[in-house]
Amino acid sequence: MNIQNACLTLLFIGLNSFAQQTGINTKNPQGVLHVDSAINNPTLGLPTVEQTDDFIITNSGNVGIGTITPNTKLHINSTTSGALRIQDGTQAVNRLFVSDINGTGTWITPAVTKTVTMGTFPSPAQTITLTGTNNGGSTNPIYSGLYLDLEPGRWLVNAGITLENLPAGAIQGWGHAWLSTNNTGAPVQNGFSHLGSAGNNTSFAGVLQGAFLTYTPSTPKTAFISGTSIIQVNGTSTLRIFLMLERFSYTYRTNTSQNYFYAVPVN
Repeated sequence: MNIQNACLTLLFIGLNSFAQQTGINTKNPQGVLHVDSAINNPTLGLPTVEQTDDFIITNSGNVGIGTITPNTKLHINSTTSGALRIQDGTQAVNRLFVSDINGTGTWITPAVTKTVTMGTFPSPAQTITLTGTNNGGSTNPIYSGLYLDLEPGRWLVNAGITLENLPAGAIQGWGHAWLSTNNTGAPVQNGFSHLGSAGNNTSFAGVLQGAFLTYTPSTPKTAFISGTSIIQVNGTSTLRIFLMLERFSYTYRTNTSQNYFYAVPVN
């Protein structure tokens, strides 16, 4: 009986020692789990160049692929590019893998690889003439005919609009332009938001005065509305954003040479 107990004790000790170092395709494991895929490791001593096809989990919990001495939680050693591949449905050409505040990673298109998005101007060109109109607010703007199609992300939107034939000498006040996801009615921001201090009350503006930007007495009285705003486009699909103009007495031509409307990607 004593001999039987001694044999069982020795067997338990042997199994326990074996469980601490498990080797697959190798009789010389160097970690808790050591896989020699090519079955080319030496039976004695440490593998050197042979470890490039090995997989190991060390006693400290580090995982090595292509190395038996990983010094981080995951250590990949490869002599060729493309050793790591992450496919989660957001991968695409020229994207970067970034993390959120919790360390959860995803693929994004960095701003440096994006192109400037030019606003779409109507073709043929349009002319809008307003006479004696002074709305004085955003409740009933007029559509400029210009729009941007922007992907989700942060954008620097720039706009400049020339207004002609203002009443001579008259000061109409501040003229405004707004970004909106509707091209009729008051401006709304469905799917995007302004990031400046004014929030979604942000507008582009200019002084509408008949004597402003007038080179000669016979030149049509001219004014200019301009501005820049950083916006955040949300969601997962491209969003169309219209440029709306405040109603005053003026003539607006979409093909005036000073007009511009474009967005620069920020991230």
